[in-house]
Amino acid sequence: MTFLLRVIDRINDILGAFAMVFLVVMIGDMLYEVVSRRVFGAPTLWAYDISYMLNGVGFMFAAGYTLRRNGHIRIDFLSTRLKRKNQDLINMIAYFFLVFPALSFLIIGAYQGWLKAFLTNQLEPASTWQPLLWPLYAGILIGFVSFTLQSIAEFIRHWRSVLNLEPSPLRPPQEGLPGTTHG
Repeated sequence: MTFLLRVIDRINDILGAFAMVFLVVMIGDMLYEVVSRRVFGAPTLWAYDISYMLNGVGFMFAAGYTLRRNGHIRIDFLSTRLKRKNQDLINMIAYFFLVFPALSFLIIGAYQGWLKAFLTNQLEPASTWQPLLWPLYAGILIGFVSFTLQSIAEFIRHWRSVLNLEPSPLRPPQEGLPGTTHG
């Protein structure tokens, strides 16, 4: 079981690294566009399309990476007052009844969008450059699948914590903050 969890973590680490590279490439793309447009008076046809595609895919690739590091925003001002085991149980319930169903629908939609774009060679209609859209949709689909895998891994970690088989994946509370409990 722990091997499978490490593999999922590794997949999301790799995708997170790609997201970081995409960010650097996107910055270079925008700098090139600004210099080309402002200095040489020759705007590109492709810079905007590259930037929004890299941003979208990078955002999706970083979702699982961020989840593994507890980087997503949580509204936990009430749950942090509970024992850690109860927090893990609440997280399990939220994953099972909220996250997994939502991600199932998103994966189905992303797959259908990718398949249609791939089979029809769909082009971006709002762009002068008109790039193919299936690579963008493939990146979004990969991001949703990797986020789902990481969600499953985190669900298992919370479940194992509830059963006292391993420590909680939640960050320990910061010492000295009012309302934080250890448990």
